[in-house]
Amino acid sequence: MLRLNPYRIGWRTIKTAVGMALGVIIAKLMGLDNYASSAILVVLCIKDTKMNSVKAIWSRLVSCMIAMGFGATIFPLLGQHAWVLGLIVLFFIPLTVMFNTQEGVVTSIVILLHFFNATTIDINLVLNEMMLLLIGLSIAFIMNTFMPSFEKELTSYQNDIEAQIRHIFYAYSTMCSKDTPTCDLSFDQLLLTIRKAKSVAFRDVKNHFVRNENSFYHYFDMRQDQVDILQRIHFNLNHMTVDDVLLPKVAQLFKEMADNVNENNYTAMRLHMLYDIRLQIDDLPLPDSHDALHTRASIIQILYDTEAYLNIKSNFGSLKLYHEVN
Repeated sequence: MLRLNPYRIGWRTIKTAVGMALGVIIAKLMGLDNYASSAILVVLCIKDTKMNSVKAIWSRLVSCMIAMGFGATIFPLLGQHAWVLGLIVLFFIPLTVMFNTQEGVVTSIVILLHFFNATTIDINLVLNEMMLLLIGLSIAFIMNTFMPSFEKELTSYQNDIEAQIRHIFYAYSTMCSKDTPTCDLSFDQLLLTIRKAKSVAFRDVKNHFVRNENSFYHYFDMRQDQVDILQRIHFNLNHMTVDDVLLPKVAQLFKEMADNVNENNYTAMRLHMLYDIRLQIDDLPLPDSHDALHTRASIIQILYDTEAYLNIKSNFGSLKLYHEVN
């Protein structure tokens, strides 16, 4: 059954429409032949990121120059015949692959067909095609300098991820206080949110010509590392079978971590609480049963994993916005 997607006009669609119209208008006002072809250049060079746009423009510039070279030399020598056109394409496409500009093949073929259909192949035709290239590629470049900011979307992902991690720590605190002995937590949604957030952050990296990294991307990467540790903590919590004198203190530690998930400089105080719990272990008598020993061992492992979780955030530092990065 045919399924229709929601109708909407995106930012890229607007840029393409405006750019095509400008390309045709400018080329026509300059009296260029085949002026509509400038619109083809524009639509093929409008990309989702600035870096992809620059790559597309460069590929089309190089491949079109090669095509003009073939058209200006081969057609006058062998004639404007279909077999000559096929012969040129036979050698032209492998050449673009060699220069890694095969993305511009379609545009180049359009230029090549202009030479194929031209009444006279001379310097005026070459200049006409070069002007079409200049107009189309310049407009595409200008259009692609206008890119939407992803900062609001990335901040929304950040808040969502922190809310899910906060919920996990509250659940851990409840498990340690024995109000709920076990808790069936799922990390799938959290991991999916992090993957989506990293995808958006990576797109934002490609929207800048100078900056080659993104503070948000490293932040989401840090959170992904922490989720791996949270899963290990959850495993050990579910395998504690008896009560332990340390559990209330661990429950308080997890509650403190839940309350301070989104703070940039909370790790030092939480690490102090954690080390204090570990020091108390040395003063406690040894467990007197197998289950009690197993629970104590699980608590010790949980404390080590929690320390690793906190150290990851401590090493990350704080999330800097773009205008704060020198």
